[in-house]
Amino acid sequence: MTWKAMSAGRTWDVVDFWADVTWPQRPAQVQQLGVQVGWTPDDDELMQNEVDGLSEPGVPIASMPTGETASFNFWTTDVVRESTPESDAFLDDQYALLVREGNARWGAATLSDDDRPTAQWDHDGGSRVVASRGAHAVTVDFVTPQYASVLRELGE
Repeated sequence: MTWKAMSAGRTWDVVDFWADVTWPQRPAQVQQLGVQVGWTPDDDELMQNEVDGLSEPGVPIASMPTGETASFNFWTTDVVRESTPESDAFLDDQYALLVREGNARWGAATLSDDDRPTAQWDHDGGSRVVASRGAHAVTVDFVTPQYASVLRELGE
């Protein structure tokens, strides 16, 4: 079986785009900005990343109580339904490439391996990015500067 993945370069180009946005933005504004990276607006607080051809194109947007965007996450690999040595190697490789590219662009990540490996970067502009190697996919969470500030105040 073969699976698809966004290249690490494409993933980080998307991350860099969002890091350069002037925040705060409301979800409807984020949906419109998403068009610039090839994502299409969908239902309330959702975008679709169909341009990268992954099995899970949904990009859900989370809001803060103020109505400002808090974060959104997207898949960088297909969802692997069955864990095999081949699928594990695929996900491990994609995660490693993503972390390497992130380190090159944003500096050394804070790594965690509690349940599943994660790598976290805090950008000079205030945003936060977390790459996760889940059981079935590699995902990226983009946290806006406003919500990242809240998380930092909470010690997270």
